[in-house]
Amino acid sequence: MTTPQKRRKVESQPRLKLYYFDIKGKGEPIRLMAAYAGLELEDFRISDRSHFTKMKENGELPFGQLPLLEVEVVDGTKHAIPQSAAILRYVSKLAGLYPADDWIAAAKVDAALDQETDAFIGPTVVSYTTRFGIVFDDATKKASIELIQKETIMPRHLERRHRKFA
Repeated sequence: MTTPQKRRKVESQPRLKLYYFDIKGKGEPIRLMAAYAGLELEDFRISDRSHFTKMKENGELPFGQLPLLEVEVVDGTKHAIPQSAAILRYVSKLAGLYPADDWIAAAKVDAALDQETDAFIGPTVVSYTTRFGIVFDDATKKASIELIQKETIMPRHLERRHRKFA
């Protein structure tokens, strides 16, 4: 059995505030990475849809989406970082967990992270059809999710990931 990697505690870190819905979704990998890295993260969970809508209307969400990481640096300047992959890369770099001097290793980390996007694009489109301008009846939606999750896309991506990291 291998021993788990010792958590790295960042001595001085900016204030980190994660905005996401009150679900696991795209926010959970960010929460887990921050916990693993020993970073303090304020986890602001939005349970009221009107709060999210207000944030969009006020221009607080650069791409009109969540998750969003607000980073407040020492001088009080706040930066908004959208997109879960960008947030994960930032958090891992902040904690010293991202390869800094080995570009090949960094590219492999990026590839693993980007593969998650490929694996979940099908379920995302089927789950949020109107967001993508697609209309499915309930039976078609259910059949598509079943096909994606159990028969085609997810098994293929998970098998490739398993071979790569096993």
